[in-house]
Parts: sequence; structure tokens; C-alpha cells
Amino acid sequence: MELRDAGRICLALLGLVCFWGPVTSVHAETAQEFIAKAPQGIALTNAFVTGESVTDSQQQNSAKVITAKGSASQTQAVLVTSAPQQVGTIWSQPGNEFDLTHDVTTSMWMYFGDKREKAADGMALVIHNDPRGLKAMPQFTDKIFGETLGVWGVDNQNTRTDPQAIAATAIQNSWALEFDTFLNKTADYAGAGLGTSFDTKLKGPHIASNYPGDAASYQVNRVTPGILAWDKTPRYYFNLNHVQPIQGDKNLLANGQWHHITLDWQSHTQTMTYTFDDKDPQTGEPLPGKQQAVKLDLQKIDPEKTGKATWGFTGSNGMEAANNLVIFEGVPGLVNASAKATLTDLTTHQPVTAGGQVRGDTPVELTYRVNYHDGKQDWAGVQLDVALPQRIQFTQGEVTYANQRRQTLTAAQLKDGHLVATLDQNLNMRNHQATIRLTGVTQNDVRPQPIAATRASFSAVNGIATTAVPKLTLVPNYQLDLARESPAKTTVKYGDAPTIRGQVTWPSSVQLTNRELRLQATVNGRKQADQPLDEPVAGAVRYTPAAKLLKGGHNDVQLKVRDNYGNTSPTIKVDVNVVGTLSLDLVHSEAFQTTQLTGQAPASVGRAGDWRVLVRDTRAAGAKWQLQIAATPFRRTADDHPLDGQLMYVDGQHRTAITADPIPIHRGTAMDDQPVFDVAATWNQQRGLSLHLGTQALAGEYQANLHWSLNDAPH
Repeated sequence: MELRDAGRICLALLGLVCFWGPVTSVHAETAQEFIAKAPQGIALTNAFVTGESVTDSQQQNSAKVITAKGSASQTQAVLVTSAPQQVGTIWSQPGNEFDLTHDVTTSMWMYFGDKREKAADGMALVIHNDPRGLKAMPQFTDKIFGETLGVWGVDNQNTRTDPQAIAATAIQNSWALEFDTFLNKTADYAGAGLGTSFDTKLKGPHIASNYPGDAASYQVNRVTPGILAWDKTPRYYFNLNHVQPIQGDKNLLANGQWHHITLDWQSHTQTMTYTFDDKDPQTGEPLPGKQQAVKLDLQKIDPEKTGKATWGFTGSNGMEAANNLVIFEGVPGLVNASAKATLTDLTTHQPVTAGGQVRGDTPVELTYRVNYHDGKQDWAGVQLDVALPQRIQFTQGEVTYANQRRQTLTAAQLKDGHLVATLDQNLNMRNHQATIRLTGVTQNDVRPQPIAATRASFSAVNGIATTAVPKLTLVPNYQLDLARESPAKTTVKYGDAPTIRGQVTWPSSVQLTNRELRLQATVNGRKQADQPLDEPVAGAVRYTPAAKLLKGGHNDVQLKVRDNYGNTSPTIKVDVNVVGTLSLDLVHSEAFQTTQLTGQAPASVGRAGDWRVLVRDTRAAGAKWQLQIAATPFRRTADDHPLDGQLMYVDGQHRTAITADPIPIHRGTAMDDQPVFDVAATWNQQRGLSLHLGTQALAGEYQANLHWSLNDAPH
């Protein structure tokens, strides 16, 4: 009989296999596997301890501390919950309380599983002064409710209407920041009092806060049965009031990734700022993240005014479950440290920025600056676990400490793309910095190659600092050659510009197009904007400088070609000789002022109107010129009567009569930046043309002709 039963079972299974295809086994990752892939963290010894269980068998603490296998820094994670009907807590030990009287910054990594919309149920970060201490958790009765997340009140009676009754079942004197992966949205008569209604006003997984032991955190809702029901007794369920929620879709929390959270407590404003997803779990690089700030009421957390609070994480699962883990990156007060990575191109002496390029066959220096800021303990036995950037061959390394001690890093410690070592010196306020310098040379290739971001951790049992070299691109390093096809010297008239031609070439193994090349020009030492190579022939160069850039005389024009990878050709030079001219552009002489004649003394009459004498000199800078003037005598227009007076050129106390013979009145020099010069603009009351009248001058209008001449002559 047993054999026949077994045969029937096998036959049924075989039929299913034939219909659906081969059976695939599904591997469920263990918590140890999760932590093996996790970012670096610290050991929890002397800092945190799993919460104590209460006598009720339904309230056994499920939290477990797991040490990562092979972790040099003894990274430990807390597995808060992993199965249905679990509640887990982990709390700070005495001496590691949250200091409410001082500013505190702390951070950790959190993992919520990978079930997305089927995730359950999440975790909460809790700060409390519950009299139960390490035994603090919700007061469950017959079963554990996942919506409490191990901290909120228990909504398990559909006749209860007083929010205080719910608050009394929560962790007392507490503030909680929940990371809720599952929406509890039951809002009907049948579900009232079943502990599945806290999230009816939210739309997705979320992060939010409130005070679990405060009645104001809960809102009662009344529901009635349908019109056909014989029992008309109303029932009640409670919502949780979510403060400053960060909401998202199914990928916000339970997406199979580790999430970084930073808490920043400002004691003077009593404000807690939390930033979620502010660090890349693969590279450790900072990210903008999502941020909220909440002002805390310390009377609800610390009614006895002790100035401190127990803190840690809680979690609970109902009928569903997920692996919920926490890794502490730092414990407030023990060690506050940071690290920063910089890759420097030693040919340009410039740091290579994120997403930037570094050329092949280039010497580089990789620097990690590790800083101890403050703490209750020395940072001792710091382990270096540095993933080195690929495609760079590092040959030597050294650690320099703030106390001037040095530590050599051997070739054995710099192999297989990793640096694994231990700092010889403790870091503390007296010896606050260790600088790790590695020198190397990049590889070379004919095509660009990506260099992935690489993480580095500096960790000990009481603190950790992480940083990363961002992703880069290794670009090929090769020779560009530029041949000049135009004469080395050329002459043009002022206002014209020559076209300079050349040809750039590169190794046949390299595939380039004109779109990847830029022409760089310098005219008389001034760098011009880069230009694309827009000729149809590959590598053909054509450049016509703007005429306004060329001065009279010799001009130095230099050209070179640069590709997108930083490879630059030698420079070609062309001497452009601009032949300029000297001319009198404009002479505009108006009149002299109207003057009242007295007949008793000589009079001096000044100029009136707009006088302009424009000299244009586009010759080479330094060329000389001389402006001369001659004039006919002034005669009255009515009867041609001569004027008793003389046109003079006045220069201070010196006066020169202007007659029919030209006299020099201004000397000038050609200037590159001022081809046009207005001689009249230099005149004033003590300088320039002036009319001097004798005592016999008669009233009337007088005219004279002025003759201007411009000479190319030395001074």
C-alpha cells in the first residue's frame, strides 16, 4: 500500500515536470551571505547588545549578532528579524548612550531584503528612556504584529477607542524613525483591531517618525458593519501619524541593496536630521540622498532630564518575513574619523576628478588621507583594505603620520589589485592623520578603457572610515604630428588675414575622425577659442585668424592640434607681416568764439564747436609720425579786410604763430591697440589752436583756410 501511494505520487510529479519543464532549485541567501557582500562596518563589542527577552514566549528577542567571515576589521551585523512572528531589538550598552546634550553624528547601513512589494515588515531606529531598559518592546498578547516594527503600540482590540491605551503598549519615553517596507492599509469593519491599519493614509514604503509612547501619535477611526449585518456594533482601528515622511515605490527599501543612513543631532536646536541613501554601497562615494529634519520634544524622550538615552534598532514580522539587518558604521563618541582619496596625474600635477580621464603611460600618485577628528578612544589597529584602480601598476607606497613617523608598504602588500596592511601608529588627537601615498604608472591602449570605481576602508573594532576612487577612463597616449603646408612667412594688407594650412597625422592603429580633433591657435601670445577640424579630408587643418587680431607689422601665429584624449601635436608657427598705412582720416574745424572788441588791449579768442583731427596709423608699433599745420590770414567775409590778429598754436607758455609755412604741432607713435588717434582730444585751454587779436581788430566775420599735413617722419 505504501509503495502504491509512493508510485502514484511520483507519477503525478512526473506529469507536472513533463508539462512545465525542468525543476529549478531556488537558493535563498543566508544572512552570512548578505553580510559578506555588505559595506564595511565595526564590531559591536562593548557598544551594543541584543535586547533581553521577556518571560512571555511570544516576545522572545530574535535579534542576532553575526560576524562577517574573513573580515579583517571584525565587521558585525545585527540580524533583527528573519522569520514570521518575530520581534527583535538591539540596544546600546551603558557608556554608549545617545548624548542628548551634545551634537552627535552617527551612521549605519541597513538591509531590508529583496522582496519589494512583498517585503515584511521593516525596522525602526529608536531612542528611549523606557524603564524596562534592555527589555523594552511592545506589549503583545497572543501574537506579534508586524506593523509595530518592534516599537509602536499594539492595535489588537476592535473596541478600544482611547489612543492612550494604544500608546501604553509601545516602548515608553521614546522617539522612533521607522523604515516601513510594508503598507498596513486595512480600513474595513472585518479588519478592525487586527493590527493592520497604521498606514491607511500613505501610498508606499516610507521613512517617518513620531513618539511611540505618546497618545498623539495615534488616531482612532470608527467603522460600522454593512446594512445587512445583524450586529450593528461599531468597531475601531488606529492610524499612526507619520511625521515628515519620505515616501517611495517598491524599490525605496526592500530592493536587495544596502542603504546608508546618517543621523545628525543638533543639541542647541534639538533637531534631528536624517539623510537616507547618502552613500553609494558599492563605492562608498557620497550621494545627495533624501533628507528630512524633525525638532524633538525631549520631555517625551527624557522626562527625568538625564541628558542621555538608550538607542538602537527594533523590528517585527507578522505572517510574512524578510531578512532585516543593520551594520553600524560608527558609534558616537568612540571614534570620529574620515578618509579621502585623490588620484593625481603627475604630468599635469592635477587631480583626476570623477568621470575624468587619465592618459596611458602616465605616472600617477594615489593618496589616501585618513583623519582622526575626535573620540573617547584611540583608533588603534586600523586595517587597510584598499581596492586599487585597475589598469594602473603601483610600484611602491608609504604611510606618513602627523607625528612624522613613516611606514613602508611592501610589494607583498601591493599585489593582485589590493592593498592590505595595518597602520603601525594609533591615531588620536596627538597623532591625528595618516597619509598613504602610492605611486604607479597607467597602462596604455589604442582605445579608451573604463576604470571602475574602487572602494577603500580603514577600520578597527571601534571605528571605520571609507572612501573611494571614482570611476575614470583610461585614454590612449600616442603621438600626433602636424605639418605646415603654408609658407612660414606671409604678407597681407591691413584689414586682411591669411589662411594657414596644415596636415595632422597619427598612428595607423588609432582610429580618429576630425570630430575628435580640435585646433588650438595662439595669435601674438593670446590663446583663441578652440575650433573643430571641419575640412572633409581627415586631419586637414585650415585656420584664418580674425583680421582684428593682427596688428601692423609682424604677427606670431601658432597652431597645434589636440584630440579628445589630451594628445597634442607639436606647434607650427607662421609669421604674418601686416603692411599698414598712415592717413589723416578726418579734420573737423569749427570756429572760434564770438568776442566783444574793446580796442584797448589785445584779446585771446578760444575755440568753439567740435574740433577733431583724426590720425590713422596701422603700421607696425613704434613707427613715428608728425602732424603739421599752415594757415592763410583771416579776412572779413563782407569786404576782404584783413584781421588785426594772428592764429597761434599754444603749448603752455610757448606760442607759435601759424603762417603759410607749415609748422609741426604734434608728434605721435603707432600703437597696436589704438590705430586711430584724435589730436584735438589732447587740446585744452592751455594747449591747442588759439586766435590772438590786436587792438585794431574790427568787428565782423572772418575766415581763414587751415592746411594740415601728416608726415611719416621721425620725431
